[in-house]
Amino acid sequence: MSISLSPQILALGWLALAVLLEVSGTALLKISDGLKQRLPGAAGVLLVIGAFAALAQAIRGMDLSVAYAVWGGVGLVLTAVVGALAFGQRIRPAGWLGIACVIAGVLALKLG
Repeated sequence: MSISLSPQILALGWLALAVLLEVSGTALLKISDGLKQRLPGAAGVLLVIGAFAALAQAIRGMDLSVAYAVWGGVGLVLTAVVGALAFGQRIRPAGWLGIACVIAGVLALKLG
């Protein structure tokens, strides 16, 4: 039995993968300390390249503007959360406001 996914569902899957790869790669780049730690640095670079490859697949089934906005916006929010949880970085009130604006902008683009 084979399962056939709609192009929209497949595109969303690729987009979710792109976000996860980008956030993971960025965290590894932070761990690499400016690429001084070679293994996490190389892994981070490869994951970021993988994120672009997954994004390229996602835009085959969705509008470029929506895919890029979601990828950038969700990636930014998740990266801020990872920075706070994993690296002890503080998100100030203005930062939370900015995150809310990014989320609102992504939603407006998606719904519009």
